[in-house]
Amino acid sequence: MATIIEGLTAAQCWTCGSFYGLFIGETVSLDTGDRVPKLRPPLGNPDTEERAWLLASERLEIVYEEAVEYAEAARCDAPFKPSEQMAAKVLDQGAGMVSAPVRVMAPGRASRRTTSTMVCRVSAAVPHPGSFIRGPGEGLLIASPEMAVLQLALKMPLPKLAELVSELCSTYYYGLVEASQMSRGAEGLRAEVALREQALSNRPVPVSCLRAMARFGAQSAGSRAGRAMARAVRCAVDGSASPMETALALMLSLPKSVGGYGLPKPQMNRIVPVDAEAGRVRVADLFWPEAQVAVEYDSDAFHAKGEKLRLDALRRNQLESCSVTVLTATAQHLSSLAALDELAGQIARALGRSFHRNRLASASERAGLLASLKQRSIEGLR
Repeated sequence: MATIIEGLTAAQCWTCGSFYGLFIGETVSLDTGDRVPKLRPPLGNPDTEERAWLLASERLEIVYEEAVEYAEAARCDAPFKPSEQMAAKVLDQGAGMVSAPVRVMAPGRASRRTTSTMVCRVSAAVPHPGSFIRGPGEGLLIASPEMAVLQLALKMPLPKLAELVSELCSTYYYGLVEASQMSRGAEGLRAEVALREQALSNRPVPVSCLRAMARFGAQSAGSRAGRAMARAVRCAVDGSASPMETALALMLSLPKSVGGYGLPKPQMNRIVPVDAEAGRVRVADLFWPEAQVAVEYDSDAFHAKGEKLRLDALRRNQLESCSVTVLTATAQHLSSLAALDELAGQIARALGRSFHRNRLASASERAGLLASLKQRSIEGLR
C-alpha cells in the first residue's frame, strides 16, 4: 500500500529544486557499476527538448504495482489508507516549498484521512500508464508532472495552467535562498536575513516536455480536464530559462481573449548557427524561425557592466549578420504595460503581422494577466 501525492502538492514537488535533486542526480552505470556524473546543462533547444523527451517517454510506459492495487481498491471499495508519516516526509523533503496540507489520493471514502498535514481527494479513476513516479523511499508515489497538470486542469485558469506546463518543461526550478531585507520595529529600521523562494537556472533535464504532456493528455482527450490540458499545452513553451522569459513568451502569445497579444508562439532558447564553417552558434531567448526574428531578454539592461554590454552587442551583431532581426526586451517591458504594448507591436511588424491595439483585451485585462504571470516568481506556487 502506498501514499499517492497528487495535484498541487505534486506540482510543487516537480518545480522544487530539492525534489529535483532526488530524482535527477548522480546515478550508477548498470554496465560498469561506476558513478555517472550529473549531466551538464545543455546549450539550448533542441538538445533540451530531446533530453526531456528521452526521460519522459520511458516513464510514460510505466504502471506501478501500487497503482494497480489502488485501482483494485477503488473497484472493490477496499481500504487504501495513506500514511501521515509519508505526508510529513514529503513536506520535509520539499524544503519549505511544498506547503501543508499535502494533497493525497484515496480510492474511496473509507480510505480518506484528514489531518493537519494531509488532506485526501477521493478519485476512483483507473490511472493511465505514466501517471505516477515512485518517490524517494518505500511506500510513496507522486503524480507525474503530466498527471499533476491533468489533475489541476479544471482548477487553474488557462494562463496559469500554461505557465505551470511551461515551468515543468523549463530549465529552471525553485529553491530557498537567504536574502537581506529591512524591517521596521520599535527601535526603527533594522536589517534581517530571511528565506525566500528564488528561481535557479541550468536544470540539466526538464522534468517534462510539451511532447510528453500532449501524449499523456491524449489519453483523456474526451474529458473536460483532458481538453483543458490540451489547450494549455498548445499555449505553453518548451525550454524557458527563467520565470520572466516564461511570462514574456506567454504574454506575447496567449489568446487576446485572456489578455495576451495573440502573436505566434516563439521557440525558447533556440540554437541559431552563426558560422557554419567554425561551428559557432548563438542561443536566441525567444525565436520565430520562419520570420528569422529574435527577442533577447535582458533583465540587467540598465545596470550592465562594460564587459556584459560588449558581449551582448557581439551576440546581437552575430545574429543580425545571419539576417536575424533582433529586438531587446528588458525588465521595464514587464513592468510597464505601455512599454510591453510597444514591444508587441514591434514584434508583430517584424513578423509581418498586423497589430491593432483596439482589438486587444482591455488594458486592465492585459495588466491583470501580466501581474498574474509575474506573481509566480514573487509568491511561489500556491
